[in-house]
Order: sequence, then structure tokens, then C-alpha cells
Amino acid sequence: MRTLSFLRTLGAGAFGTVYLAEFSSGRGFRRQVAVKVLLKDRPDSEMFLSRIRDEARLLGLLQDDAILKVLDMVQVNRQDAVIMEYVEGVDLDSVVNVGQAPSPRALAELGASVAGALSRAHTAAHPATGVPLNVIHRDVKPANIMVTSSGGVKLLDFGVARARFDARESRTGQFMLGTLNYMAPEYVVTGEVSTAADIYGLALSLWQVAAGDVYGQPKLRENEHVERLRQNLDRIRTTHAQLTPILERMMTWEPTSRPTAATVERELTEAADELVGSGLRSWSRRVVPAVLAGRKAAPDAAGLLGHTVPVGNVVQQQSSQPTLKAQGGVGTTAPDTVESVRPRAGSAPSGASPASDGRRSSASRPTASAPAPSSGPRASAPRANAPRSSAPRANPPKALSSPSSTRSSTGKRDPAATTIQPQRSSRSPVVSPSRPPSRAPSRPSAKRSNRALIATVGIILQGLLIGGMLGLVGVVGLALFLFLIR
Repeated sequence: MRTLSFLRTLGAGAFGTVYLAEFSSGRGFRRQVAVKVLLKDRPDSEMFLSRIRDEARLLGLLQDDAILKVLDMVQVNRQDAVIMEYVEGVDLDSVVNVGQAPSPRALAELGASVAGALSRAHTAAHPATGVPLNVIHRDVKPANIMVTSSGGVKLLDFGVARARFDARESRTGQFMLGTLNYMAPEYVVTGEVSTAADIYGLALSLWQVAAGDVYGQPKLRENEHVERLRQNLDRIRTTHAQLTPILERMMTWEPTSRPTAATVERELTEAADELVGSGLRSWSRRVVPAVLAGRKAAPDAAGLLGHTVPVGNVVQQQSSQPTLKAQGGVGTTAPDTVESVRPRAGSAPSGASPASDGRRSSASRPTASAPAPSSGPRASAPRANAPRSSAPRANPPKALSSPSSTRSSTGKRDPAATTIQPQRSSRSPVVSPSRPPSRAPSRPSAKRSNRALIATVGIILQGLLIGGMLGLVGVVGLALFLFLIR
């Protein structure tokens, strides 16, 4: 019999609690795992579970050492749970919060590792069929990048990733997924996402680590975007001179002008080779254990600590609902939840760290609405694999939902991934994903019969009138004929 022995809490959030546990197969096999136990009785739990199952299937197809693995979906005490690879590390958001920024060389090495993982995901094909998976992460941010004490790097949370494979259950409909602060402007404006959006999110993440601050919501006018980019890059231009030109290209306004993930990996690796100072491995060995030691334990919401419980199988159901509401939770993001800005919210599982619950503290929190420029260049939506060359439309969505947030075990309030629903046309009403359009009540059959009877009588009367007129014309014509032959 398979069992899980729960050792300690790693994090907690809106969807449940992440535990460090020991998994036993009942045949002498044991290993430490991270287990996310989901809360019961949530109205959107099945949609969330379908996304977790999709994430597990996708990661099974990718099989990348730099991507956190989801191992199984199980039931623990009649609660759904996700068994994940346990990684003893910290996410970059935690690093920023404690002020332990890596050296420029270590940051370049870290960025190159993430870019390499993105490159392999973007170009991945189904191992059996060879068909491109068209993977786009959609939520690259510091909270979804983990560094281990040995200098390893893991990209977390593919729960809102866009990909194409036959077994996929969840559907995103018209929603975007991601976290508003790390969304590329063209994604916010058009609702269409491309691999260039992942490059943009990675650049923002590296800038945030270097500057120790949050970049902020995307600017939806090109001139405002360019001006803020210049100002923010000036803040790190002296300390990170060799990285600044690379970040500038990664965050350029035009999606097609951004480099590919493979190019970013190569350029950051070359920059790291030219830089001096401590590398990623030596920095990680010094900083990561200290950050882990300073963490407070998350509450044991499911009451599992110290218990060994049997593992049951999850009954899988096909999700009947195509969209998700904004959510913030432990580990995997629930919403395709941030198909957000439609920000669909959620955050990635992070093996060992409380940050794995998806609640991240930050210097600032996104406001409830984005700026609405009145004029500017209009852009067509980029395709899934390659963004179009035109700039984002100047007219942004009129209303963005406020990003949901949760509180971490330390009491800090953190923005979660958000779900935004862009208005593609001012004439088109926006329908809330949580409320299906109402249907007009059906009319009684008696009314339909009365209308049919009235229509029939009308047709008969019209026929009689036309027939009478034809008869009158015939009589008049006959009279004229008789008169003329006399």
C-alpha cells in the first residue's frame, strides 16, 4: 500500500497547503516529496484540478531537468493532492525580499538557465508523434524561478502554460492567464500571447532581482513604455553594465524585435564568462540555506503533520467549463488563471519553499485598473508562436479586475497571478466567466398555436380578397366584350 508521512509544512495559500512528506510505495521504496493538499468544497475545484492534471501531462512530455516535475495526482483523507518533486531551494521573490541579490555574474548564469528551459519548452515536440507542443509558459516571474543550495535552477508553475496536446482537459476560452505585473503589453491589449511574452517576463524578473524592486504594471502606450524602460534600466546600468543591453532588447515594445530564448541563453552565458565575482553556485551555497533557515512554518490547515496516511487514486473528470475565475493558490496556478488579464491567478508549486504556495510579497501591488491611453499606434494580436510585427493597440481594455492576493505565513500581502478579460470591442458586452448568459424563457405552446391560427386566417382572407378582385375584373371585362360586339 502506498503511504505519505507528513513531516512539515512548506507553504500555504488559497487552494491548500504544501507539505514535505515521505512517500512509500509499500515495497521498500521511499523518497521525499512535496505534497500540495487542496482545500475541499470549493466551487471551482474541478476546474483547478483539470489544470493540474494538464500540467502533469505537459511536464511528462517535456521531461526537463530545469522544470519542476509533477509526479502524481492522489487523494489523501478524501482530499485531492498533488505529489511534486521536492526541491530544497528558494524562489527569487524571497531572495529580493531578504535583500540577498546575486552578483551580476551569478544573475547572468541564473538567467541563462531559465532561458535555456524556456527555449527547450518553446521548441518541444511530442515525443511520440513529433508534433510541436507550442508551449508558452505565460507566467514567468521571480516567484516561479527557484534556486537550490547547490546552484541548480528550476522553472516552476506550468499550470497556466499554453500548449497543444490531445489529452488536455481544460480550455481557456477567451481568457488570458498570468500575473499582471509581468505581462507583456501586447498580451494585455490583444489577449494573444506568443513566446515573446515569456522573454519579456524573464527580463522583468532579472531586472527585479538586480534592482531589488518591482517593475510595475505594463504601460500600454509605446512612448510611456519606452520612457519607463529607459528610467528603470538607468538604475542598474552602472552595476550591471553587461546585462543592461540584453535586458533592453528583451523588453522592447515590438514583440518581434525581442530575441528568442535560445539567443538570450547564449548572450547571458557569454556575459557571465566575461564577468568577475562569485558565480551562481558559490552564491547559492551561501545564501539559500540562510534564507531557508529564516522561514516560518505555514499553518497545518489539513491537520496532517505527524501522520502517515494511505494514498488513493483521483477520479478524473473532464472539465465541462471552458474558463476560470481569478485565483491565487498554492503551487500550480489554477487559471490558463492568469489566461489573466484577464488575470487568471495562481502560482507555481515550489518544492521546498513557502513561496511555492503562490503568494509573494512585493514592494508594490498592482492597482485595480490599467491606464487607458486615448491614442497611439494600433497593433494586431501576435500569433501563438511568433508575434506579429505591429505594435500593441493603443486602446487597452477598459476595465481590469484587481489582482487577487493572499497572505503568507509571515503576514505579508502578496499579489497573485491575475485573470484579465480584455474588451476586444466597445460594442461587445463582457460576460463574466462565472455566470453563463441567461436564456430567454420559452413561450407556452398555446401562444405558438394562436399565432399560427392568426397567420392562417390572414392568409385565407388575403386569398379571398385577391380572388374577389380577379372575379370583378373578369365580370367587367366580359361586359365590355358584349358591349363591343353589338
